[in-house]
Amino acid sequence: MANIRFKKKDIEANRGEAVQVVIINKDGEVCLVSRKDDHSDFGLIGGKVDAGETPEQGAIRECMEETGIKITNLRLIFAMHRKNRMGYTYLADYTGDINYDKEKEPHVVKWTKMVEATKGSFAYWNKMVTESMESAGINFKK
Repeated sequence: MANIRFKKKDIEANRGEAVQVVIINKDGEVCLVSRKDDHSDFGLIGGKVDAGETPEQGAIRECMEETGIKITNLRLIFAMHRKNRMGYTYLADYTGDINYDKEKEPHVVKWTKMVEATKGSFAYWNKMVTESMESAGINFKK
């Protein structure tokens, strides 16, 4: 898959990028995070890329902040421009367990089937990510 890059001045200006991370445990479950204001609305780990970060750096930071899980070996599995924002979804290897600051990140984190992410606020995006994972032959619980 093509590696998309932007000029440094665009990175420093926080050009409106977002990232998501797919991590899959040995049982094929995906790590999902609830919305802070609705603990029944789950989606993939992710958020906005901060000024000065690459999308990969943003994905690593977001995963650590939201779950306490360290990720490595990021592979771009889906990307799309929508509503003036470029979004990147990475599949990553991980080490560690869910262990995050619940005061700073007041949400729920759990391992579950990917289908739960296709019902929430980002259902449109997560359905496309699911299709991309299936077409790439990635093993996960649907």
